[in-house]
Amino acid sequence: MKSKLKIFTDFAEGVLPHEASYLQKENRIRDREKSEILERVCRNAERFFTSEEFDEEIDKRKYAYIKKWIGQKLERADVDAHLEYLSHIEKQILTDTISSSEEKELLEYIHIYDQTSFYFQKFYELVREYQDYLLVRFRYQDCEITEAFLKENQKYYQKALKVKDEIFHATKDLTRQYTSQNTNTKPWESRLLEYLYDDELDGRNKYHAFIRLVFLYFNYKEYEKARQVFDYIDECFKNGLMYSRRVLFNYYANRVILHSNLKDLDQAEYYAHLSVKQENSDQLFYLNNLVAILLKKEKNKEALDLLTGNYKLFKNSFNHHQKLGFATHYVRTLVRNKRIAIAETFARNFLYENRKHVFEHRWSRFFSNYLMLLTTAEKPAEVIGLTKKYNLLERETEAMCRDNFIPKIHWYYHLANYLNGQSSEDRLFEQLTGSIDLAQLDAEGTEALLEFIDRLAFSLPRFFSRLKSHFEQNALIY
Repeated sequence: MKSKLKIFTDFAEGVLPHEASYLQKENRIRDREKSEILERVCRNAERFFTSEEFDEEIDKRKYAYIKKWIGQKLERADVDAHLEYLSHIEKQILTDTISSSEEKELLEYIHIYDQTSFYFQKFYELVREYQDYLLVRFRYQDCEITEAFLKENQKYYQKALKVKDEIFHATKDLTRQYTSQNTNTKPWESRLLEYLYDDELDGRNKYHAFIRLVFLYFNYKEYEKARQVFDYIDECFKNGLMYSRRVLFNYYANRVILHSNLKDLDQAEYYAHLSVKQENSDQLFYLNNLVAILLKKEKNKEALDLLTGNYKLFKNSFNHHQKLGFATHYVRTLVRNKRIAIAETFARNFLYENRKHVFEHRWSRFFSNYLMLLTTAEKPAEVIGLTKKYNLLERETEAMCRDNFIPKIHWYYHLANYLNGQSSEDRLFEQLTGSIDLAQLDAEGTEALLEFIDRLAFSLPRFFSRLKSHFEQNALIY
């Protein structure tokens, strides 16, 4: 039976946890039933797999009221909605079409606006344009208002521009470190922390400082430090600061990575499910994060259903980095679900269609999963052929000096040579043990190595059992 409240229920399911926290703080509703509807919306927003049903006996007009109330509250706090307003007013000023009511609203904004607003820089520049508009019309009385605002906030505007430029340079270094691993970005930490906790700085710069700090801490695997800045931003969102759904979804996606690295997979999955609720240009990125968590939790069927259901999203994307991530997950998930033939066809076609871009970002993840697929399919000759065709051994050798690096491609290649009758078991054991320097592996790296050995054990159970014992015993020395 169709619920009488389906439209409202669908709307309520879209409310995000931090939106709920803000709405609860803003709740001044005196009507008991209206307040209870709102409280139920907020309780449901905090959960994911369970929810309370709404009382159909309550007057539907009260549900309509709450729906409208929620929409208005969130729109007033939404920094992106405010950006649309600023862009519209700027166009009206530049085209000499601003109306009297729009001017009145803008002048009221000027009286209450301060430098901590998210789009303060944009607003300051808008007021400057507006002052020019007023001057050529000899409206000196209104010019006094704009002039006062510009003078009072000039130092904050100049500071905001300086910080924006600094964050730009930090971003260049951080992205360079992410791709090449040879850039020291630690000196940026103290400056970015200063910007994040600066109560006089505009919200956009503060949020960008947060994102760069997360990037920095993730690069250095300092996840507890990352948790501290996440907790700070978390409180900001609950108070309606720096809020937009776009920002929240980006935040949820980053929390997925945080909790995943902290081995808190339940929390990681919770935030991953939240992040994929919105359809935007980053949806494939959010989807890849969720699939990665599902695979870590061995939810292989659920991961496959999710990837299959979003195959069109993958095909239509122009983001080669995220397309490669999807393809990697898809191959791995198909193998785990024993869809070997489909995985082979997909991997072969993907590599052919994306051969110009496949080596741009994290190519080794795709190829290591492709080689796992061919190993599972008992095709060692194809493992050898693919490795040689794309010079994978040489490419991987360049990265072998990194901490916690496991030369998976070398392992697949050496295993394939053995399975193809071109090497002895003793030689294989020597090659695999010799390729790993345990001194470069911390506890996390050792765990990843042993997990990788378990994944390969199907091919030679007794051999890999002996290999695992070797590494476990020698790891104790370090």
